Amino acid sequence: MADLEYPQFVYAKMWEAIQPLARGERYEDPLDAALKPSALGEVSGGGSSIDKDRGIQYVGADIDLASLDSVHLVKRLLEDAGAPKGSELRFEHDGEPKVIPFGVTERLTIWLDGVTLPDDVYERFSTDDLADQIRAAMAFDITADIRGSWQGPRETALYIHGADAEKLYQAIEPVLMASPACQNARVVVRDGNPALNPREVRLPVSGTGGPTKG
Repeated sequence: MADLEYPQFVYAKMWEAIQPLARGERYEDPLDAALKPSALGEVSGGGSSIDKDRGIQYVGADIDLASLDSVHLVKRLLEDAGAPKGSELRFEHDGEPKVIPFGVTERLTIWLDGVTLPDDVYERFSTDDLADQIRAAMAFDITADIRGSWQGPRETALYIHGADAEKLYQAIEPVLMASPACQNARVVVRDGNPALNPREVRLPVSGTGGPTKG
């Protein structure tokens, strides 16, 4: 029945490393609630592309619309929810594939070294304390927040979103440089869609000098 009511399929590909529950709360549930009451469409599914070493690469939402006239409403609602730059709405119109880019935030990912630092660093390290310090340093950007994390076999990732990833990095670099737990960490600025030209910074091990920029 849903296919008959909502014949237009749209796939929203979002370059965000967000867990399924959080994805639903941030994107799918509000979008569904906005579309259904006016019979404009519904969110029919969602998923994540996952790499076992690098975590979630991007997520997607399946959207069924009554008419493609609602595509720009979908774009606005996802951007209002903070969707990252480099995201895409994909659909067919008159048999031709169409892509509408969207997104308003940029991602900065901190990959903490989880295996090579001294044992006492891991014993004393608190991810919560580091997150609190990072949030305090980012207070100038009301859109900035740590949206999630990923525990990999050798690294732990913290995913940060805000208006400008370069400015976020400038703001939090002193925090990262001062934390023993951030030694040898990788910071990827403008992480996500490769088209955003991400750059990587390798933080130093204590006593080895300043960060190495990629």
